[in-house]
Amino acid sequence: MEWIRLIGFCLLAASMVMVLRQMQPQTAGLLSVTFCVLLLGAVLPQIGAYVETVRAFLASLGLEAQYYRIMLKAMGIVLVTQLAVQVCQDMDAPSIARRAALCGRMALLGVAVPVFIELTQMAVGVLR
Repeated sequence: MEWIRLIGFCLLAASMVMVLRQMQPQTAGLLSVTFCVLLLGAVLPQIGAYVETVRAFLASLGLEAQYYRIMLKAMGIVLVTQLAVQVCQDMDAPSIARRAALCGRMALLGVAVPVFIELTQMAVGVLR
């Protein structure tokens, strides 16, 4: 039922931002970012539980800790990038939002390269 409270919080925030945007657009953007940070703070404990579940799953498969770190980095990049994109869109800066998305994709690619290299080496080893 925690999610119902969070959705209610989002609806309240959206209503407040919508009303404030008509009177003071600059302040509405700041209020939107503030609500975003508060919401993220409320969700972080749940994300910790998800991270632990992923760690336990990877450990049960017998995978090395390297993959766990890579997966956590990738999840973090995705979440932070999505947050930045949404904040930029809320601040009426779609071009900056697109650049933030591109930066996130590039960072994700950088995290995935070691896994790609290792998988390629394993495939070549099997073929030989």
